[in-house]
Amino acid sequence: MPLLVVHLAAVWFCVGLVWVVQVLVYPGFAGIDRAAFTEWHDRHTRLMSFVVSGPWAVQGITTAVLLVRRPEGVPFWLAAVAGVCGAATVAVTVLVSVPCHQRLSRGYDDEVLARLVRTNWWRVLAWSAGGVVAAAMVLVAA
Repeated sequence: MPLLVVHLAAVWFCVGLVWVVQVLVYPGFAGIDRAAFTEWHDRHTRLMSFVVSGPWAVQGITTAVLLVRRPEGVPFWLAAVAGVCGAATVAVTVLVSVPCHQRLSRGYDDEVLARLVRTNWWRVLAWSAGGVVAAAMVLVAA
């Protein structure tokens, strides 16, 4: 059970963070002074990496462990769905979000920001689904 609780906490930390980013942070990019945007964006990406990297790594490690060794009562398919949700957050981040941030690091761009906000919904959905799956695993193991 401790493994499931650690997994649950890490995933739900990421769920809360991605919702705040989606609803507040990314839309707020449009209100940043254009002359200061590049410096502000670089600080944002550096600090956001610091905030999310630990919990996201814990999510990945606990998911990997759950795929190999699950607590009694937790079916493999739940761990597999958790793995798919986690992999989706990584794939969208690497293939879509990081390139958008790289473009924004060169200067503000309405189209790039709109793409970042629009495609970040994929991460919101994947992390939220992963949070539901993490809660389900705790419930079936209890």
